[in-house]
Parts: sequence; structure tokens; C-alpha cells
Amino acid sequence: MAVLPFVVQPKKNTEIVRLGNEEIGIIEIERKGYLTVAEKAFVDGVTQGSDGISQMVFLANKVSKEHKTTPEKAYLAITEVMQGQVNTKLQESISSEYASEMAVITAKMTESLQRRAIAAATVLIQTRINHEWSFDDTLTLDPELLEQFVELYDREEKREPVNAQSKEAEAAEIVGK
Repeated sequence: MAVLPFVVQPKKNTEIVRLGNEEIGIIEIERKGYLTVAEKAFVDGVTQGSDGISQMVFLANKVSKEHKTTPEKAYLAITEVMQGQVNTKLQESISSEYASEMAVITAKMTESLQRRAIAAATVLIQTRINHEWSFDDTLTLDPELLEQFVELYDREEKREPVNAQSKEAEAAEIVGK
């Protein structure tokens, strides 16, 4: 693999984290503090076009024209109705007049979240544990373990820093192996 001629080398802090529990099994996976370009692109590629956001924007524009409000207010009202908040006149109108559109958007967003979860777990396992892992293998995971992979993916996406190990902890890990 080719390397870049860094003037200052990037810090390579990583840690091994455990996912799971005694009921569903425990595995170890490397936490880097970031997602690689390949990991991010994989999940984005799987979820592209299935998030329902474009349909929400379309509906917000439709609602804004029909109810003489701004698209921003309509969009906010739609998201609030999706969360079960039906307190204003606009929210009541959206809830009753656009129920079928809201159902389609909700279904799309739910599907998108499920696809994202499966993609996130699959790519983390493929790139950090077993490159032969597939979507079908991910579908056999315990839902609780899948959720923990998604939590790890989200932490990496947020670039939560990995704390550098102390020299003593690093030595203890090496000696313990």
C-alpha cells in the first residue's frame, strides 16, 4: 500500500472494544476514532435515495403552498406530526389531510434506518474483523448485537477520540498476551 509523505504523522491511537454480552456472545473490534473513506462510502451508497427526506421536502413545499406558510414552517410541522405532536392548526391539517403521504414517508425513513444499521454492521465487520462477511451474515446477528455495531459506527462517524493508552497499560496488554 502506498503511503503519503506526511510532515507530521497522524496519531494512530486505537483501542479494542468489546461488543455484546454473555447471552449473545462477546466479540472484540478495533475502534479507530474515525471511519475510513471506504466504510463511510459503503454505508452512504447503501442508504442513498431511501431516506424519505426528499419526499418530506416535496410535501413541505406542497403544504406551504396550500396553507400559505413557509416551506420551513411546513417542514417543521411535518417532522413534529411524525413525532406525534399534533398541537397546532397546521399540524392538525397535516395529520388529517396528508395521512397517506406521511405513512409513505415514515415507511421510507424506517426502511432507511434498517438499511443503514445492516450496512454499518456489515462494513465494520468486513473491514475490521472478517473481510468475507456479507449482508446475509449480518441478517443472522442478534438484534442487540446489531444495535451495538450501529452505536460503534455512530461513535466513529462523530470522530469520538480514542484515548491514548498509558505506557503501563500498553505494557500490561503486551505481557498479558
